[in-house]
Amino acid sequence: MVFLPDGPIAQFISAFIIFISIKVTINYMSKKYAKEVNNIKDYLKYFGIALVLYICASNMISLIISTIFDNLSRNFTVKILISVNTSRIVEFILFGSLYLAYLYSKENNTYRIKMNEYDKALASSKVQQLKAQLNPHFLFNNLNTLDQLIEEDKEKASNFLHNFAELYRYSLITSEKKLVSLQDEIQFTKSYFKLMEEKYLDCYFLEINEDNKTPDTLVPPFCLQVLVENAIEHNLGLTENPVHINISINKNIEVTNNKVAKQHIKKTGGRALKNLSTQFALLGSNNIEIEENDTHFKVTLPFINKNTDV
Repeated sequence: MVFLPDGPIAQFISAFIIFISIKVTINYMSKKYAKEVNNIKDYLKYFGIALVLYICASNMISLIISTIFDNLSRNFTVKILISVNTSRIVEFILFGSLYLAYLYSKENNTYRIKMNEYDKALASSKVQQLKAQLNPHFLFNNLNTLDQLIEEDKEKASNFLHNFAELYRYSLITSEKKLVSLQDEIQFTKSYFKLMEEKYLDCYFLEINEDNKTPDTLVPPFCLQVLVENAIEHNLGLTENPVHINISINKNIEVTNNKVAKQHIKKTGGRALKNLSTQFALLGSNNIEIEENDTHFKVTLPFINKNTDV
């Protein structure tokens, strides 16, 4: 027996072409639909598309070669076409299934790593929120403000208590959620700012412009509240020179505030923004954008893909 290398080499080249066709198809369809492939249904669908393209391309190449060598009538009979294409289909399923299993396993591992990183970022963000909300100083100040309002204006005291309760209710409801509706986040941010408004009278102002009505839009919990808190924390609002915070919702979410610098700036800032950036990145969305100059500070948040699991 004489060993001829042409058979194994041909099989190797065929397998290589099959791998490339599957990978190219998955990458193209993912970009076209702006969606990551992370479930078996999508993989099987793209596998089928790649199979059809592979068979069509193989027959087209065979047609061109047969035409060049004038073997069209001999190579393109019904019997030969059925035999050859059946062999190609079996070959594609054999090699393609192995490669598909490899891609699916790799994607699952990557997805699990991303989710672990996301859970860490989300947990860190929630810990910071809970620290702020359960901080004895925070509670004391708000209860003291409530006590004063009860004596001065019972209606204001009632509104303050409502917003104070809303702050904790929202935190408890969203404690296990990765995403919440934008409308719920806006309402929570308003409730939070009402508390700050009573604490810093006429020093900070919040304006929310909803040019684009997006009831189905999802965002990470506390994302707007964190940015409003960040503006209050890092700027010294005064009655004669207040800080204006603007939340604009159109093609994306923009949170802007004018800068009124404090004399003593905290050196340990930036953790909230870093956690927020990590959450958006790991949820498969675009990165947040931060713009800053001498007079203004702006953070742009992208909309979350609606296909993202909550």
